[in-house]
Amino acid sequence: MIKINAIKIEVNTDSGLFGAEYEFSKGFNIVRGDNTSGKSSLFQSILYCLGFEELIGGKNEKTMQSVLKDIVEYPKGTSHRVLQSFVLLEIENENEEIVTVRRSVISTSRAPQLVDVFNGALLTGTNKALLSQPMFIHDKGGASDDIYGFHLFLEKFFGWNLPYVVNKTGEKRKIYIQQIAPSFIIEQKSGWSDFLATMPYYSLTNKEARVIEFLLNLDVYENKQVRQNLITSKRILDDKWFRLYKQFTRFAERGAGKLINLDAKPSILNNSNPISILLSHENESYTIPDFIEIQNEQLKELETKIIPKVSEKIEQDEAKIDSLTESINAVTLNYEFLTEEVGFDRDKLKRYEAQLESLKEDLRKNKGAQKVKKLGAELDSKMAQDICPTCEQTIKDSLLPSDIAQNPMLIEDNIVFIEAQIKMIKVYIEGLEFSMSEKEERLNRIRLNLSNKRQLLRELKKELVADDRLPSELEIEKKLNVKKRIEFYNRYLEDFNDLVEEAKQLSSEHEQLLKDAEKLPSDFFSVSDRKKLDYLLQQFKRLLAEFDYKSKSSDFIDISMDNYLPVAQKQFGDDLKSYDLRFDSSASDFIRCIWAYTCSLYLTSNHFGANHPKLLMFDEPKQQDISLNHFKSFLTELSTYSGAQILLFASFENSDESYSSATDGLNFNLVYIDKKLIKPIEN
Repeated sequence: MIKINAIKIEVNTDSGLFGAEYEFSKGFNIVRGDNTSGKSSLFQSILYCLGFEELIGGKNEKTMQSVLKDIVEYPKGTSHRVLQSFVLLEIENENEEIVTVRRSVISTSRAPQLVDVFNGALLTGTNKALLSQPMFIHDKGGASDDIYGFHLFLEKFFGWNLPYVVNKTGEKRKIYIQQIAPSFIIEQKSGWSDFLATMPYYSLTNKEARVIEFLLNLDVYENKQVRQNLITSKRILDDKWFRLYKQFTRFAERGAGKLINLDAKPSILNNSNPISILLSHENESYTIPDFIEIQNEQLKELETKIIPKVSEKIEQDEAKIDSLTESINAVTLNYEFLTEEVGFDRDKLKRYEAQLESLKEDLRKNKGAQKVKKLGAELDSKMAQDICPTCEQTIKDSLLPSDIAQNPMLIEDNIVFIEAQIKMIKVYIEGLEFSMSEKEERLNRIRLNLSNKRQLLRELKKELVADDRLPSELEIEKKLNVKKRIEFYNRYLEDFNDLVEEAKQLSSEHEQLLKDAEKLPSDFFSVSDRKKLDYLLQQFKRLLAEFDYKSKSSDFIDISMDNYLPVAQKQFGDDLKSYDLRFDSSASDFIRCIWAYTCSLYLTSNHFGANHPKLLMFDEPKQQDISLNHFKSFLTELSTYSGAQILLFASFENSDESYSSATDGLNFNLVYIDKKLIKPIEN
């Protein structure tokens, strides 16, 4: 709870010291004074000391009344020029900590952004020698500097921990405390024009919703934040996974293998289908460990054999040359056919993509035509109803000659048809891209196979012309190549295992993100949120009835789930549409709505132990000629809020009779402004 204990205004003029000093109690306080007595000046002075003057429409001293910065007129007809002025406000929090805030309005030595915070009750206490800390507001750091930021100090003093929200530019920052103030402070000039009418903008999207979510401590905001964090984390993980997938793909190409059991998008990996790279040997596919084992067996076999001389291998080499030449020709032909096939696929893909763009453009045009037609239908246009406004004949949705009996498709049918075509083309493109990827992998393997065969062919031909008395270099190189291959694939296997471990880690993160997303409610609202919003609606409807709201049946009044503000509902066929309650209410009834909603926010927060400061301030709430009886019902409701502090500023039509009638039987503390707020003060 935040309680305002006292306020003091000091105005030094060229004729001496003027000012005012008042104390307030817990519970219901009525600040009474005639029109032009200075009630608004007192109200605005409280806001000014808290740094909430943006609710009045500006910042710093320019928002204050002239009596605090220009001229004091007292008595009437006598003017005194203001030389210097200060406002002091003593406030107390729920822990019974008391501070006194002092801020200058006009001063030659102090900027209005400077605030002194005294540690104690400077106005109601006996100790007038309190230590103070200078702070600042309405400048960078005023809401974040943990030593000198006044609004950060005020946030902590209120016992709040303001949430971070996303602004229009996508940046995260805290809600400003000034944005929460209109939910419990309503000033006279603009405050009664709409719900939370004086809330500063600060580039905050859906600012009303963010404030109510904090005020009622709704889980929905945290759930949205969690969902947003999950989306961000998923986007980061998708990017990491795709980069790892491309790394796997390049790794497989480096080892002349084929990657299996790994997709380009994240998935949960398990041992039943482990990530593998298949290597080809004698037209069979093997995993890396099996391929290494085959190479080891081959090496053992080569090491046990005696290296033959060139003369002993002539016939064998010639047979191999013939076989290799035949094999190279066959593989080359296969390679050329497959290359040509991939070229055809690329051309086909380009045609599909062009067709897709054309269909998208057709869909855009048809949807535009449909929208125009619907808009016209809502305006009851004959053209939109396919009727000529001149001759009253039916207009066809076609440019075909009128003597052709064929009926063309309607716009709606055309849209459905085009959308189906787009889906079909996308499936074709996806299938074609997958097929091309498979073929390009086969081309890479064929290319490598050709390269190996040609290398072997060159070596065989070279050996045929070598000295036939020497050992076969080909057999020696064969053994060396097997050894090199074993060394390469042993390192290759180690690197592959490192990549697999990285993939498993990302897979675990992906699985955890799925579990976290599953825990979130589908519409973000927790069971507790539903209870709070139901209670808010119940209290709002109860108070509307108590304040004699007549414009609309309570059966058609609800709380918007988008911004948590009251809305009116209307039935259109099977649809129930929501509208701003302001437009379905008379002027006086909408004032009753603001009374009811402001009180309902306090009651709901108080009932569920949420974040309302338990302070309510109203400047001239009797607006739009509301009857005295209805005004009394509002005052009666406020008088029951013993756990809060209410400061209500009202003139009661400058009538003692109206005041007595409206407050009869109520328990409250009267703060009376006699004639003028700012009067001479004896030093």
